[in-house]
Amino acid sequence: MKKVLFSLVAMLLLSVSGIAQTALTFTKVNSASELEAGTSYLIVGYDDNLGYCAMSYQKSNNRHAIQVTEVGGSISLTPATDPSSQTEAHQFILMGSNGAWEFYDPLREGYLYAASSSANQLKTQSPNNLNGEWAIEFNDDGTAVVTAQGENTRNIMRFNENSSNGDPLFSCYNSNSSINVPVSLYKVGGTSQPKPEPTNYPTNFRVSEVNGTDVTLTWTDAVGEQVPDKYLVLGSTGNITVPTDGVPVPNGELAMNVNYGAQTVTFSGLQGGTTYHFAIFPYTNNSIYIDYKTDGTYPTDDAATEDIEILMFEDFDEDLGVFTTFDAYGDQGWHQGSYQGTTYAVCNGYANSTYNANEDWLISPKLQCGFMDLWIEFRTAMKFEGDHIGVAVSFDYDGQSDPTDFTWYSITDHFNFSQGNYEWAESGAFNVYQEFYDYNPFGGFYLAFIYISTNEAASSWEIDYVRAYTYHTEGVNENEATMFNLYPNPAREQVSFMLESDAQVSVFDMTGRKVSEMNATAGEAQLDVNELVNGVYFINVRYANGTTAVSKFVKF
Repeated sequence: MKKVLFSLVAMLLLSVSGIAQTALTFTKVNSASELEAGTSYLIVGYDDNLGYCAMSYQKSNNRHAIQVTEVGGSISLTPATDPSSQTEAHQFILMGSNGAWEFYDPLREGYLYAASSSANQLKTQSPNNLNGEWAIEFNDDGTAVVTAQGENTRNIMRFNENSSNGDPLFSCYNSNSSINVPVSLYKVGGTSQPKPEPTNYPTNFRVSEVNGTDVTLTWTDAVGEQVPDKYLVLGSTGNITVPTDGVPVPNGELAMNVNYGAQTVTFSGLQGGTTYHFAIFPYTNNSIYIDYKTDGTYPTDDAATEDIEILMFEDFDEDLGVFTTFDAYGDQGWHQGSYQGTTYAVCNGYANSTYNANEDWLISPKLQCGFMDLWIEFRTAMKFEGDHIGVAVSFDYDGQSDPTDFTWYSITDHFNFSQGNYEWAESGAFNVYQEFYDYNPFGGFYLAFIYISTNEAASSWEIDYVRAYTYHTEGVNENEATMFNLYPNPAREQVSFMLESDAQVSVFDMTGRKVSEMNATAGEAQLDVNELVNGVYFINVRYANGTTAVSKFVKF
């Protein structure tokens, strides 16, 4: 038997040593009875965001994973012929027998094995031992529990989407690990059988929430003889463009591919004061086999975003966008991260297998508007123990120097944050102008995210969808609760206005510098502006009950 197996290995080595290798089709194995020694296999994992990923080249401690297309239980591809190839799937020859299966890598001429009890490792060795002999048991869904039989206790082969750095992999874990995605085995042979298009559309498709310029839609999953693999949800300010079979639509500002079972999606950072039309199309398969259901009447709904003015929206698609960084100390720093098409700013003090002390600032451009509300919101994801991310504002920072030389006020407690496991959490909105009225906010301020790690602990923090906005666009400027009229405007010597009750009246120039202040009684108030230099000014009124109002005038 051994002689026959090694002959098969030699034949496969000859086939991969040529200049070109033809495409092969691998079909999913669903039970132990389908396992066959001497046959080539792909080792595959699945993630809702990544889709299907096949085992690839050997890294230092684990195996890389690359995305592949799975259609109807089959994967067709050209396997790697170079052991260092980072863009192709590797095939393995299954050897041994039940309870002691071996995965032979002909490109590296060695066997996969669970390499450690103290770390998550999957390596290649030759000759083989019990840590490279595997028991394979199948779950009801066809996934496999692949367990090494040696003394090393991190011995269960699993797929890790590794969302922290967008580098998916295969490794070995103990039974209590939070990494618990089983692998699947695909045996060479068979043909791809694409699924037919979904039988039905989902039901109850509707806009469930409008939050500023974010729109959330929900639905009830489609049922029928053929259920969808995913849904394509499209948005438009005009007519919806119906998708075409065989042409996948990538995620974008107004296009989202959503897994079956999720039943919700949110479009963020849309244009304020705009009506959007949405539609949903269920589909099966992927790549050139993608099959959308578009016949009949597809579900639709409409939503109007709130009439707000976006002063800043940063999703870190272009590096760190409008943000700048300052490294107070340490070798790590803020940089752009990416995972499954989603980009974000990330900082992590853990590097080179050790914790490192760092203080790193991610600073916005100057934010400013002439109204009594300027709201900040964002979202975060984090993992690992360490210092909490800090959020602060400064009214005296100059935008370019060492930020630690200026005054910063923490606003961290005003927001919600991720609780771990890289789960995204929305911060909620906070009105900086209202909270810091006494700090002359009308001259503008800077927003900073402050990351700190130590030599004992380092968490990983991700920031995305940072938004600053005001509700006081032209459509709401006449809201008398926050605005008041004054006359004349422009003014040369004096302006007059009405006060609801006794109040403190302050005047600021465009830099935020307070140029005058007075206490005034209820009724008509006059303010002498004769000594002011020509320019634009804000008058801010604070009543005894804490409410405020603002107006703007021109001195000439």
